[in-house]
Amino acid sequence: MTAVPAALTVSDVSKVYADHHEPTLALSGTSLTVGEGEFVCLLGRSGCGKSTLLSLIAGLAAPTTGTIDTHGNRVGMMFQDANLFPWLTVRGNIELALRLSGVPKADWLGRVAELLEIVQLPDAAAKRPHQLSGGMRQRVALARALAQDCRILLMDEPFGALDALTRDALHEEIERVWAARGLAIVFVTHNVREAARLADRVVVMSPSPGRIVEEVPIGLPRPREMSDAAVAHLSGELHHVMDAYDTVREAS
Repeated sequence: MTAVPAALTVSDVSKVYADHHEPTLALSGTSLTVGEGEFVCLLGRSGCGKSTLLSLIAGLAAPTTGTIDTHGNRVGMMFQDANLFPWLTVRGNIELALRLSGVPKADWLGRVAELLEIVQLPDAAAKRPHQLSGGMRQRVALARALAQDCRILLMDEPFGALDALTRDALHEEIERVWAARGLAIVFVTHNVREAARLADRVVVMSPSPGRIVEEVPIGLPRPREMSDAAVAHLSGELHHVMDAYDTVREAS
């Protein structure tokens, strides 16, 4: 079987935050490889370093020790909040990403139309964020991330604030875009069923300090639904993994 080339390599990364009291070790000795086109979920409770690791991969902060190699791939990022500029239209928000990515202005109109088709919002270009539902705003945020021609998409609990029906629809949407574009996705969640629903591989993290404690391959065929019995069963197994490491940590 041919090995999949790495899109992302994290090697022995740690992150220490210094404050006025004592330094805090937020992430310790973390190594992770994500293959091209692989969908990886980082799963763990609050404070386990999931978002810290994502911010380091995105280049929003520098690791204290270790290295991160994106192998020349552009990185895009989505947050829990869409973070759209309210004074700009949908077109303006996406054009800003195109400008920052160095896309010639003459190409903006066509690229915006293409991206809005991809996220199934072809008629939203002239709307402002307050005119959109939460799910629609996240679709625009996805279009903005894709405007950067990213090959690695980082997603920090992007659907956590949405209702269940909207979340399920966006699961299908991101899976469709991921498959069509062959992206490598690193998706942060604390929802075990969401991880089982979306991932090729679930990376379980534990806090104090944040670290990877187990990697669970997901062998379930696609497409999957949150209500699938196999997804529910695997969710239970992931819960047991998390609980086991919590018990060890509390006993130590």
